Amino acid sequence: MTLNGDCADTNEARSMNGGERSKMRGWSGVALYEPKIEANLGVTLRNAHAFGAAFVALIGHRYSHRVSTDTTDATQHIPVLYFRDWELFSETMYKFPIVTVEVGRGVPLHKFEHPQHAIYLFGGEDRTVPVQTGLSCHIESAYCLNLGVAVGVVLYARHASMKGAYNQ
Repeated sequence: MTLNGDCADTNEARSMNGGERSKMRGWSGVALYEPKIEANLGVTLRNAHAFGAAFVALIGHRYSHRVSTDTTDATQHIPVLYFRDWELFSETMYKFPIVTVEVGRGVPLHKFEHPQHAIYLFGGEDRTVPVQTGLSCHIESAYCLNLGVAVGVVLYARHASMKGAYNQ
């Protein structure tokens, strides 16, 4: 097994794990609405790559270059889509289920039923998303979580619930 930083190479880890990712159905994407802190984009990219997200979308992004915290070079494996503003994003992605992840709004994550296909929408560190979508969930915690960490928690919960739903 080769090591890439502090983590096993994902292809080798996947094959050692019986190819679990290939047994899961559906897809997910992550959308960040006006993220502020560059490091959180890198953590988001790493989490998206680790949990098999199909893409990461930046809506009204404040920066667009490779970030140092993308230690798995995730942009070589999953696309990063850039949208000028909320209107362009919603016009482009109108056919897909969007799950809003906000503090204190929606179903608690541990009770949330993840759709087979979903774009998880997170507000930037200093703002909320401009509209509330039909589906929403939140992470129960004593304090607000770092944006990149919140993405990881939600993608892990999706991965765990989908694995259970489709690999019984």
